[in-house]
Amino acid sequence: MAKDVKGIQLSRVRELNQLKITRVFNEKWLPNLVKHPRPQRPGLGLTGYLKHIQDGRIQIFGKTEAGYLSNLKEGETGRCLKNYFSLKLPGVIVAENIEPAAEWIAMAARYSTPILVSALHTAPLISRLSAYLYQYFSKKIKLNGVLMDVMGQGVLITGASGIGKSETALELVNKGYQLIADDVAEFYIDSNDDLVGRANEAIKNLMEVRGLGIININDIFGASAVLEEKKLNLVINLEKWDAKKKYDRLGEDNQCFKILGLEVPLLTLPVGPGRNLSTIIEVALRNFLAKKSGRPTYLEACQTASAPPPGNREGAGGEAT
Repeated sequence: MAKDVKGIQLSRVRELNQLKITRVFNEKWLPNLVKHPRPQRPGLGLTGYLKHIQDGRIQIFGKTEAGYLSNLKEGETGRCLKNYFSLKLPGVIVAENIEPAAEWIAMAARYSTPILVSALHTAPLISRLSAYLYQYFSKKIKLNGVLMDVMGQGVLITGASGIGKSETALELVNKGYQLIADDVAEFYIDSNDDLVGRANEAIKNLMEVRGLGIININDIFGASAVLEEKKLNLVINLEKWDAKKKYDRLGEDNQCFKILGLEVPLLTLPVGPGRNLSTIIEVALRNFLAKKSGRPTYLEACQTASAPPPGNREGAGGEAT
């Protein structure tokens, strides 16, 4: 289900360990709401061109902004900051542990704007903050299935209850692949427009296996057997073998599974007695990667092999002399 989000308090952003926030000024206004997933550097906004400074976006100051303000003539700094902070910004994060001048702090307080200081350089600060905010603001959907990293590809294994999804995933984990989510995976679209899946915090690292109950994959196989989140590349649907149904025998069916408006390749695998699903999924992934790399499929290779030489094609221009 999509989540309608109006904003996130800056106080929650402050708590993110990955942002390495070292100091906070004007803490009184940390409840300010951030309403946009992309942080913004002011750029020409500090010169007075404020047209593109958008409401609700966290502002990022780096060495360029700090250097510009420090080189302004006496009196110009105050006018510049007044015009800028009067926009009622949700907050400013200063990168590289740059110490905000007292004049910045005072003017920001006048317009109810907190200032945070991060130890990160500007680029990683913006990257990490964007990743978090895009995840928060993005539409989300929960799907039943097991999400795994197999050969570097995000694979969602779906199918009816009792079909063997978790047991197959357990075999794959035992082979060295990584679990992201069992039973239910939550998907969102990140800042690169990629579909990314992760586990609900309540069931993170956990897997239900019939006969064993709920097991903790992290405790049994170690931290390397689990992953926080993964871009989704392929959906594999397990279904009970039906002798009356015709299944793809040449690997030429191009099915897709639509999630949040994005299409993901879909592969249907029939489940029957004696089928080693974990091995079949491994082979399916190798075949999937081969197709992505541009290697011809079986049918394409057969068509190429059976085609007549260029000089012998009908209508190619008469007999050879």
